[in-house]
Amino acid sequence: MARRKDAFLVNLWFEPDRAGEPQGAGWRGSVEHLTTRRRLYFTDIVQLVTFLAGYTARPNPDDGDRGT
Repeated sequence: MARRKDAFLVNLWFEPDRAGEPQGAGWRGSVEHLTTRRRLYFTDIVQLVTFLAGYTARPNPDDGDRGT
């Protein structure tokens, strides 16, 4: 079985409360899959985990699993 490796860039920052914003203050972030350049901006850690799971749940194309 061939080894599979993915690389991601995760950025986190805190945004202070601003008048008129419904979500108020809080942590924000972005994650980018470095191979595909697909990027997601998120406000909830569950969104980050879901993005990562989309890559880790895929079978390795070199491991012989063709969906059978």
